[in-house]
Amino acid sequence: MARTDSGYNNPYALIQLGPTVYVQIGYDPNYQPSPGQRAQLPPERWRALVDTGAMESAIDADLANSLNLPVLAHNRIAGAGGLFETTVYLAQIYIPELDFTIDGPFDSVSLAASGQPYYALIGRTFLRHFNMAYEGRTGSVIISND
Repeated sequence: MARTDSGYNNPYALIQLGPTVYVQIGYDPNYQPSPGQRAQLPPERWRALVDTGAMESAIDADLANSLNLPVLAHNRIAGAGGLFETTVYLAQIYIPELDFTIDGPFDSVSLAASGQPYYALIGRTFLRHFNMAYEGRTGSVIISND
């Protein structure tokens, strides 16, 4: 059973930062999604917000550029600030505590440049594989596959 506490065990920290996981981001052209297989990604871990308001996951634009991720396309997407242009990158996002890889195209968003403490947003397409228990009173957020 994979499980991680993505909260802070402090309700005020959870309010400020939201549910957070640490991820590895990169692109392994030889990765084939199948049980027991992992993409070979850089070892750095980046803070990612588990964003229940986002359908898809996204990667910070500056980070994607610095990692030289392959560009697939340019896209217009809607966010909290309205419609905007984005670059779509091919990548893998690996969540070590859950031993889970999100593979595919990711829109890029300006997170760090806009003062956010995240380098990725993890959306609802990820959450469909897991259970998430959000306890606002205690600040605990448990994500598990049980």
